[in-house]
Amino acid sequence: MKNELSLTALRCLAAVLCTAGLASTATAGRPLTVDDAGTNAKGEGHVEFWATRADGSRSLNIAPAYALADGLEIGALLARDTTNKITTTGAQVKWLITPSRDRGCNAGVAFGAAHASGQGNSDNAGFVNGLLSCNGTALGHVHANLGSTKASGQAEITNWGVAIEREFGAVTPHVEWFGVEGSKPTLQVGARGDAAKDLQLDGTIGRSDGVTLYSVGLKFRF
Repeated sequence: MKNELSLTALRCLAAVLCTAGLASTATAGRPLTVDDAGTNAKGEGHVEFWATRADGSRSLNIAPAYALADGLEIGALLARDTTNKITTTGAQVKWLITPSRDRGCNAGVAFGAAHASGQGNSDNAGFVNGLLSCNGTALGHVHANLGSTKASGQAEITNWGVAIEREFGAVTPHVEWFGVEGSKPTLQVGARGDAAKDLQLDGTIGRSDGVTLYSVGLKFRF
């Protein structure tokens, strides 16, 4: 069970916790798994809710984020694997090394920690993730991540990801490829669109090592 919790924390950090950002120009974040080098504007935030299903395992997730200052955002995560009865909590800080641009590239970094517990056991993990976003390209918005994650008692592992998103009217589809060292990479597509003012609906479908991954969610902006 200890190794299972370590793997859960690692996957959470690499594939969930880093999605709490919302770019002020590229508007990445949910439903992307790859994070962007952008934050909410100062004094603004959002809350994301989503459900996932993969190989019979289901989870429910909530992730709020708030910008304390321009280019500085804090985020949190509460995830419940309802199938395996594992709860993961986490927090992160995102800092923009260079400001977001409507056209051109900028960089940032996200770092934080998570705690996984279930069936009488618990584990902790920490991470740091380098972020790069290039906006206004011929492809649309391009995001890249490269980072490392370490769970207690486990070796440090590398996580990475690349995503492309582009607006088509009211809908913004995306395609992304991401992975964690020692695991098969995931290819995922998705789309998002506003259902009302400050309310976004979104969803994804992906494939990893013969397993199909689904998610549906919504985001409230404030």
